[in-house]
Amino acid sequence: MSFPTKGQIYQEPLDRIKGTLGRVSLDTFYQVTFSFGKMGNWFKSPSVVSGSSLNDGLSVQQKMSLMCTEAELPGTAYNATSAIGHYQGIQESFATLRDYPPLNLTFYVDVNHVMIEVFEKWMNYINPSSSERASNSFKRLKYPKSYKEIIHITKYERDFRKTGNLLSYEFINVWPTNMSSMKVNYGQSNVLKLSVQLAYDRYFTTYRGVTLDSVGRGSDSPQINRQPEVTSADAPVNQVPSAPPMNTNGGDPNNASSWADIDSGSGAGADKVNPDGVLLYPNGKPVYDSQGNIQDMF
Repeated sequence: MSFPTKGQIYQEPLDRIKGTLGRVSLDTFYQVTFSFGKMGNWFKSPSVVSGSSLNDGLSVQQKMSLMCTEAELPGTAYNATSAIGHYQGIQESFATLRDYPPLNLTFYVDVNHVMIEVFEKWMNYINPSSSERASNSFKRLKYPKSYKEIIHITKYERDFRKTGNLLSYEFINVWPTNMSSMKVNYGQSNVLKLSVQLAYDRYFTTYRGVTLDSVGRGSDSPQINRQPEVTSADAPVNQVPSAPPMNTNGGDPNNASSWADIDSGSGAGADKVNPDGVLLYPNGKPVYDSQGNIQDMF
């Protein structure tokens, strides 16, 4: 593809593009949904009860969603490896592992401190102490499957009910790695905020109702049919037809007489004749003598 020419520079009137430039996404329309399925393991508290007075009649997940004042749409990056020498003077890069940066969330802290309670208990459950005050207390990590959860982030616009445009992310196997400290002071009063950093294994993305996994494949993508073909009416459906014998020498697998023993090193057949011609050393001397025996180069 050639470089753009001067005729390809966009020079249309402004009224032709104002519809495109005027419809931009705003960062204030979003929702974080805490789709916790194992919360009963690590958060045994009265505030977890739906309709609790501590949550003003909401479930704790609904309250967390409303109190989440900052979130992030995820980015991603690849670890790359370099290959040198495949082409003279050229260094190439290739992708290896895909990195998922941590998810950072910020919450307003409610007067009942439920936001702090949730993440404190979640982190304490991951690595609990045998005894909180004993001098010989020790810690033992829980199995990851007991504390990893799912979180959804949905980005929408003001007219989403009419257009149906929703950008949604599903974070798989989420767990908190860092709960930042919160400074308090006697100065001017401000809303107390809690910042949490969470790790996850991967995420899935939905664009306007079409789900894409972390490798970019849509949910409506064609899948590979791995059912073997039935070769006859009497053949069982789940039986894989036997493959013909492999002939690496170019013979006909249906004709046994076409098989020939060929030396993999010299290329000579059973009669010591090379089908591609006489095998020669770099100095032009034949590798085999008239009797079919290997001879020295010099």
